[in-house]
Amino acid sequence: MNYVIINSKFRTDNNDSTSNFTYRLGDPIEVSDVAIKSVSIVNAEYNIKEGSNKLIVNNGVADTTFTVPVGQYDINTLLTAVKGYLDLVYGGTNTATLEPITNKVKIVTTTPLRYGTDPVASPVGFILGFGDTPNGYYSPTGVANTVEAPYLPNLQGSNNFHIVSNTLASGQGSLLKNNEKRSIILSVPVTEDFGDVINYEINEINLNKRHFPRPQNIQDIDIRIIDDDNEVVNLNGTNVEIVLQVVIASTLPYATEGDRMGYQ
Repeated sequence: MNYVIINSKFRTDNNDSTSNFTYRLGDPIEVSDVAIKSVSIVNAEYNIKEGSNKLIVNNGVADTTFTVPVGQYDINTLLTAVKGYLDLVYGGTNTATLEPITNKVKIVTTTPLRYGTDPVASPVGFILGFGDTPNGYYSPTGVANTVEAPYLPNLQGSNNFHIVSNTLASGQGSLLKNNEKRSIILSVPVTEDFGDVINYEINEINLNKRHFPRPQNIQDIDIRIIDDDNEVVNLNGTNVEIVLQVVIASTLPYATEGDRMGYQ
């Protein structure tokens, strides 16, 4: 059995993202089977990310949209940001707290308000615990001075990072959000805290093995890492390493360019 070590640090020059890149082998190889043996990836995606950082607030007459600055939040820092927005837009006396018994968000405002739950237009509403009902719904239905979210807040971020590769997928794929098909070759559970390294080793390698009907000549390998929203993960410049186990269908080169690729 042979191994190919892919590290985003050595991606091709025309790629500037460590989560969406092409990796070039020093010499092409012909393979009949390929599987991922292990993945090392930093949990570096913010729980409030670009494109999913809006909160709609409504006073019974008109919507206003709060854009939460992108970053890694705990519930206290997020509630501080929400309170600051309410103070700026509506004035009066406003509080945004986590109830100590229910662990649910409670917002008290001078101006009666309600909060958008559309998962596309107001995704921070879901994070705060107001739900994810689409098409212009609010929580509560009518405006109120005191509002307690019906659900627990969720600042976990993505549950999984999905590794996508058209080169390695052999025509197989998986369905994710909105029935969009992606050539997913492995899903890595996000088991570590933000900033820590996820070291994921596959014990039963046959579960993600891809067999090519004909030997496949491989030199350029496309790698894209997406989250549960089908969006490319922002690893904030940290690198990912993927170890492939391959069955070589032709003579294996003895060495390639320095330490860019390793065979064992």
